[in-house]
Amino acid sequence: MVVLARVIGTIVIILVLFAIITEPQDSAESVQSGLSTAGDAGSSLTVFFSSLVSDLESISVSGSSSGSSSGSSSGSSSGSSSSSYPAGGVETGDGSAPPTP
Repeated sequence: MVVLARVIGTIVIILVLFAIITEPQDSAESVQSGLSTAGDAGSSLTVFFSSLVSDLESISVSGSSSGSSSGSSSGSSSGSSSSSYPAGGVETGDGSAPPTP
């Protein structure tokens, strides 16, 4: 099995080198096209995982605000400020607004 893998690998390398030597322009275009496709796939995966994380975050925020609404008043204020930014567009992370000058 290992010998067969080495033989197939050697044949593939020889064919790739032959293609590069005989048709360098076509080979370069093929590689560029392949890398472009891989880049597009990477961008699509990034969008997918970003969307997934933001959906999980919004579920977590809505779940925590409904669960803490029966608790203290600071829990309910942080739930409402998580959906919008405080004055000046600066998010402090704890739900409070930064001091105004």
